[in-house]
Amino acid sequence: MKSQESRKYPVKPLRALFADVPGVRLMAAQDVVVSGLVTDSRKVRPGDLFIALSGSRTDGHRFLGDAVSRGASAVLVEKIPEVSLAVPVVVAENTRKAAAAAAASFFGRPVDRLVLVGVTGTNGKTTTTRLVESILSHAGFRVGVIGTLGYRWGDVHEKADMTTPDAVDLQRIFYRMVREGVSHGVMEVSSHALELCRVDGVFYDVGVFTNLSQDHLDFHGSMDAYFAAKRRLFSDHIKGRPLRSWAVVFNSDDPYGKRLARDFGSVACTYGVEDPEACVRPSRWRLGPRGIEATVETPSGPVSIASPLMGRLNLYNILAAVGAVQALGIPREVVEKGIGAVTSVEGRLQRVENDCGFEVIVDFAHTPDAMEKALECLRELTSGRLWVVFGCGGDRDRTKRPLMGAVAGRYGDVVVITSDNPRTESPEAIVREIEPGVRSTGKVPFSFQDPVIPKNGYTVEVDRRKAIEATIQRAEPGDLVFIGGKGHETYQIVGTQVRPFDDRVVARDALARRKETGSPRCAAGGGV
Repeated sequence: MKSQESRKYPVKPLRALFADVPGVRLMAAQDVVVSGLVTDSRKVRPGDLFIALSGSRTDGHRFLGDAVSRGASAVLVEKIPEVSLAVPVVVAENTRKAAAAAAASFFGRPVDRLVLVGVTGTNGKTTTTRLVESILSHAGFRVGVIGTLGYRWGDVHEKADMTTPDAVDLQRIFYRMVREGVSHGVMEVSSHALELCRVDGVFYDVGVFTNLSQDHLDFHGSMDAYFAAKRRLFSDHIKGRPLRSWAVVFNSDDPYGKRLARDFGSVACTYGVEDPEACVRPSRWRLGPRGIEATVETPSGPVSIASPLMGRLNLYNILAAVGAVQALGIPREVVEKGIGAVTSVEGRLQRVENDCGFEVIVDFAHTPDAMEKALECLRELTSGRLWVVFGCGGDRDRTKRPLMGAVAGRYGDVVVITSDNPRTESPEAIVREIEPGVRSTGKVPFSFQDPVIPKNGYTVEVDRRKAIEATIQRAEPGDLVFIGGKGHETYQIVGTQVRPFDDRVVARDALARRKETGSPRCAAGGGV
């Protein structure tokens, strides 16, 4: 259910918004009141402050005239306009930092009235936040969530354009949460958000680090820079100085998590499966096709876990969630109930139910590490062939493409290379960069028209819909079909167009067609 937001915010004097912001000057003698903050000139209403942000594809300074013509009461810029504007101009050294400070001030610093948990890392953020949300809800708190699957609290559920929204939208969301009775917030904090000042002025009661593996190098340039961005959550955005004990929670089985644990020392709570000294660790566990059973040791005593979520990767997500709520003092029995109540997470090892005798699993894995963890889990649960259908996104880190191909080839029996979100790149060119990784594992080419498909085969079908449909037609009882890369996404980006596309819906339709074409024991079920 999408909320119909009212824009009746308290008006604020322009000068007051920047009173405590260094490096900002108001190029006007007069002051004005501001009734809203906007970064898109097309959305300006009379009385708004228009914030000109410079991005990789466009520059908000080009739209100052448009914003003023629509009624902006003032503009925030980094570059002094070449032409005179009929409104006050605020000049900042960094409009992103200044916008974050202005937004926090404008909305009355709502984050100060929330208990906030921030989760960062390459993989596992979405599932970890969902688990923490469930635990806090079972503890009786009214919880808001911000992340890849959307922004939600109470009856509000809004689509997420970004994992972590920009600074203005983030403060607006916090304001609405507080106004509507939310006491606790759980959010995914992306490296882009930390680098681009989206969470400036936001401080967390608990910060969680899940892991770090290759991703976003097109943006950060190196793993060191990527790690440095993630580290800022813990060095710059945790409430209270000095750090409270357990305010930071790190995966000590991950080499970057180990580095953080060393850096933060006794104030850190660590979790892990391999680390015998982790303060949150399983003393026994069983991973099966229908979920996870475990006893998790914690500083406050053992927690019994019975979760429908699958695999070792979700055991880590559960440990991360247990560590986070340990820091908040949530009783063990509430933790157990909250974890057990999460039956699935949208687009994360999500089953598409059917009675064909084989499994179909849709997952968001779009990095080599995430794919390896998912396939390692599914390999153990597959009695027949493991089919891997995947592609790589365009206009993103190209170096991971052959790496993902190699992972697919090592763990999968049959690999189907297809498109993901090609964006402005040629889908065929992306496939050509994936293919060497698959071939390096000894896979041999085949065609879906071949009467027999080799167990160590691979093929290319650039059309994602056709790739999924053909795979489901050729799968046999005992097989498992893994469709990776897009998970919860309900679109595909081709060129600059955003087209409707949902792997789960496409798979379900293919299962229904398989039944129509004569497989008597095959029918699509729910699960989408």
